[in-house]
Amino acid sequence: MARDDVYEKLRQKMNLWPLRTPKTKEVMEILRMLFTEEEAELLTCFTAPYRDPLTLGQIVEKAGKSQDKVQAIISGLVSRGLLFRFVSKSDGKTYYSIMPMVPGVFEFYFSSGGDSDEKRKVGELFEKYYMMGGGLEAGASNYPWARVMPIEKTITLNKEISRGLTIFPHEKMSEFIKTSRKIAVINCSCRTKTKCHHPLEACLVFDYYAEFMVERGFGRYLSIEEALELLEEMEKAGLVHSTTNTQTRPQFICNCCTCACLILRGLTALNNPRAIARSNFEPVRNDELCNKCMKCVSICPMKANMYHAPHDNETERILFLREKCIGCGLCAYHCPTSAIKLVKVRDEKPEMTPREAFMRVEAERIH
Repeated sequence: MARDDVYEKLRQKMNLWPLRTPKTKEVMEILRMLFTEEEAELLTCFTAPYRDPLTLGQIVEKAGKSQDKVQAIISGLVSRGLLFRFVSKSDGKTYYSIMPMVPGVFEFYFSSGGDSDEKRKVGELFEKYYMMGGGLEAGASNYPWARVMPIEKTITLNKEISRGLTIFPHEKMSEFIKTSRKIAVINCSCRTKTKCHHPLEACLVFDYYAEFMVERGFGRYLSIEEALELLEEMEKAGLVHSTTNTQTRPQFICNCCTCACLILRGLTALNNPRAIARSNFEPVRNDELCNKCMKCVSICPMKANMYHAPHDNETERILFLREKCIGCGLCAYHCPTSAIKLVKVRDEKPEMTPREAFMRVEAERIH
């Protein structure tokens, strides 16, 4: 098989995922940098990302190579975060799966430690790909693949505004993460690619993904209590919680900033309203308690709060731009006078599991 044909066939396999991997010169160059021809050819044995995983024996049979040769290739790929490995809880066997560009190769490759010329070059190529249209893949469906997770201690029901509404378990961090088996913290892939002043060891991964990162030495397990403590540290740092758009079994909880993170930048840099699902909450301000300190203005990543200076007959106040708000709760969390509460305003429910969520992402795809 010709060199370019191997990489194009691999891209086509990766493209069989709701968040697709469109053919661009940047994508093709990334694939050529990350995979040798031999590695790319082996990966074309797989059907599609995260579907129909294969055992070592099945890969050997499909590839027509010796077991020692195949084992050496896949071990190298797994160590670099370019091939997903997990031990099935149902039959105890080890399986392997290829990954799409996002979520998959990007996250595991950049979260896997180290700083090299290759990673810097791949980061530059990925940024070009992201800004030239690749980033819109995360918002190509009317059902966003990720959602904002509100800061739990700021949420409330209001007798007037929240009439008939309920705070669900998937809206409370302490309940949502209990639906997973294992939790690990890893470095933020986005802030590895694009350095900024926010914390680097910041993102949580769960279950098979937690095991994958810990066994390779790029993550550490946390208890539920430790995970909640870490999330509060992220809240203090002004970061937004985002997670899989599901009610159970989170795959990740990212703690996002608008300077580096791909999810929030879908809103701020790409102006794509489908980049992430907003939470079911909005901040409500008690003007009598508000001392106009403007902390809410400075902490809001979406610039949904704006200071209005007194002039003519108008009074000094903080304006709320509802269309920009994602319902994260940072303004309420950082308000020194407790003048802001995050109030439930709607009852939109996501799909139950990641599988159901990604099926809906594909079903509601608009371009």
